[in-house]
Amino acid sequence: MTLLAGAAIFCFYAVVYPYHLHFQEQYQLFEFTWAYFGSLAAIPGGVADWLGRFLTQLFYYAPLGAACMALLLVGIQLLTWACCRNRTLLTYALSFLPVVLLLAFYADENALAGAAVALALALAASALCRKQILLVPVLYWLCGPLAVVYVLVTAIWEGKRPWIWLFLLVILVLCPLISARLVPYPLARLFQGVHYYRYHNILPVLLWLGALGAVAVVLFSAFKGQEKWLPGLATFAGLACLGVFLTLRSADMVKEEWMRYDFMVRMKMWNRIMMTADKKNPRNPKTVSCLNLALGKTGRLPDSQFSYYQNGPEGLIPSYVGDYTNPVSTSEIFWHLGMVNTAQRYAFEAQEAIPDFQKSARLYRRLAETNIVNGDWDVARKYLKALQHTLFYRQWAKETLSLLDEDRIFEVREELEQARDQRLKEHDFLFSDTEMDSMLGLLHVENPGNDLALDYLMAWCLLTKNLDRFVECIHLVTVPVMPKSYQEALLLRWVQTHSDFTGLPPYLAPAHAQRISRFVADMQAGKSEEAMRRQYGDTYWFYYYYRYRHE
Repeated sequence: MTLLAGAAIFCFYAVVYPYHLHFQEQYQLFEFTWAYFGSLAAIPGGVADWLGRFLTQLFYYAPLGAACMALLLVGIQLLTWACCRNRTLLTYALSFLPVVLLLAFYADENALAGAAVALALALAASALCRKQILLVPVLYWLCGPLAVVYVLVTAIWEGKRPWIWLFLLVILVLCPLISARLVPYPLARLFQGVHYYRYHNILPVLLWLGALGAVAVVLFSAFKGQEKWLPGLATFAGLACLGVFLTLRSADMVKEEWMRYDFMVRMKMWNRIMMTADKKNPRNPKTVSCLNLALGKTGRLPDSQFSYYQNGPEGLIPSYVGDYTNPVSTSEIFWHLGMVNTAQRYAFEAQEAIPDFQKSARLYRRLAETNIVNGDWDVARKYLKALQHTLFYRQWAKETLSLLDEDRIFEVREELEQARDQRLKEHDFLFSDTEMDSMLGLLHVENPGNDLALDYLMAWCLLTKNLDRFVECIHLVTVPVMPKSYQEALLLRWVQTHSDFTGLPPYLAPAHAQRISRFVADMQAGKSEEAMRRQYGDTYWFYYYYRYRHE
């Protein structure tokens, strides 16, 4: 049963939910230094948090992260069973109850691995050394308020001597009261846990239910029962079904899809993004923005943009939102466009908005790159020296520092050289998302080789339905064949201002002119939106009349 549960958990995280693991990894900066360990060990529950962060850094590779989660959760199951007094098949099956609840808990991207580690430490202490009075404050400092599991399990085992567990309970209550005078944390957080959940003002109910579930199983095992196979197997099957139901119900597949696209942008998997979109057309603005970036990086944005669902300018360059997730992928867009300062600001703001005040290895790397491009090499070295103490970013940081010392960074790192060449040098402006077309235009005017900025400028005009601005900028396009979406936009403007196609410019294909004639006729005939989508869903005309009605 344990092997079967471990395999199921591994498959869930490796196949169904891998990008939540990548999401967790990118919002911490685990350093192999005594100073980093000391900063965590100096607070209640810090050692469990340190161990949890150690495991989380391994989430950089999803299969490795899935294996860590599987081992951690089945370890809690085995420790729960080890704490049981009467170890029958029924109590063995019931020992999966905390695993079921923790699986639902960890479907939330804000659930931290240190919480499960803390529960495992408390259960391990309960199985190995009960009735140790001095162990309570030590355990509280190691794993935080989940040390109550140790006290409750001891109470179950020492039910005939209540003075023992009552004394332990009093000591446990005193621990956060005393800790409040030693560490700068509110008393409420010391009672509910400092680093179990990313948001400190939210009580992780499922975590505490899982901990109480483990205690309940131990309590049930205190009553003698006969060894029977059928109840045990039925209980295991019932908990397995409950686990599948709760996990799938708690899993947020919309966020998982966005995290998948964001991860592929991070790893520059442009073709893979388009292959993924071909299988399932994304609709979330943040996800669509990742798709549009991939189309732009592969030169397909002008021709293929409206072959995919578009939901306005938010799906091209999302507006700034002051949290720790939205600015990250938007920062990637600005970085590739050449807006280095804006990319740096978004990355910095996202890191400072992380609710549990951690640093981000991914954002540290981006901040190092932007400061290198801007010539602030001393600031870049600060980020690189921190990354030197990590596991998966160490080699890159060491090589980058060496290149800075040798003044060869732009010779070797082509991406940094391209960003330096594309950034604005002669113009300066205060960033404004209401004048995005002007800023994109300046990027292209200063560096005519910045084709991505031009593609984004034209796409911005199309998505905002500003055809007048689009016509003003069309002279910047110098390709031999006019892209499909540009021809459709120009034909739409022609139909709006002319009665027929006499004098139609030669760069507008007759096939597109015939198709827009049919489109206008069908629209005037009153065809339904669904019928128009089936026939013209890949055109700019359909977007113009049936999408983004926010005006």
